[in-house]
Amino acid sequence: MKKSLFLILLIGAIPELHAQMWEVGAGVGGMNYKGDVMPKFKPFVVGPGANAFVRLNYSRSLSLKANAVIGKIHGNDEAMGDPYHKSRGFSFTANIMEFGGQIEYNFMNFRTTASRIVNNWSPYVFAGGAYTMRSTNYRIKELTYSTPPNPPTVSYTSGSSDTRVNSWILGIGFKKELSPRWNWGMEFGTRWINDDFLDGLGYNKDGKYDSGTPPASIDPGVLLNLKRQVPGTRAKDMYYYTNISISYLFYKVHCPPRR
Repeated sequence: MKKSLFLILLIGAIPELHAQMWEVGAGVGGMNYKGDVMPKFKPFVVGPGANAFVRLNYSRSLSLKANAVIGKIHGNDEAMGDPYHKSRGFSFTANIMEFGGQIEYNFMNFRTTASRIVNNWSPYVFAGGAYTMRSTNYRIKELTYSTPPNPPTVSYTSGSSDTRVNSWILGIGFKKELSPRWNWGMEFGTRWINDDFLDGLGYNKDGKYDSGTPPASIDPGVLLNLKRQVPGTRAKDMYYYTNISISYLFYKVHCPPRR
């Protein structure tokens, strides 16, 4: 399948090595979101996250990693300072499940005997792709318009949506040796998804709230109706995962045959 193509190519590109170093590990952290409800990244609006991974240290500079991530994101217009957001009154919670792969470039000679200088720590950058599944529950503020001077009646309706989309990953990390068999590390990665409805709100979808037109006798400057019908930003939604992890190393050394 196209959605698994990245991982298939990643695994298929691994040649036989004279000395291999595999790692298995797990981590915990937090997920953030940026989109129609929160147009700016807010590091303290965070949901829980966890991951498990397998890493192949291909060389002293490059590592290949298969990763599974699960977590939750959320957003609420009421928590925004913008009065337009408060008027819109949209909130959501989304469960995220991600399966992906990434290529890591180590800046230092981390855990290698191929160089005279060996470091027990290294910063790195990584890039890759993933298959992201999300399940979103959202709540919409609905206004029932009345004849002036009576204010509109406010009510709320709930909805849900699910998608499976491809995403692209870019981030930075740091790893350090704990012992001959153990490493610890931390990462911050950004996910760009091919979807504008991570939060259940976006363009060209039935999940758009309050699409009705108020009576002409109601001042649109008071109700901010035009702004309320615009679901945030046309930019596609993004989510972020920050984690701290620990991993265990397996060595597999191929000895040369006897003469």
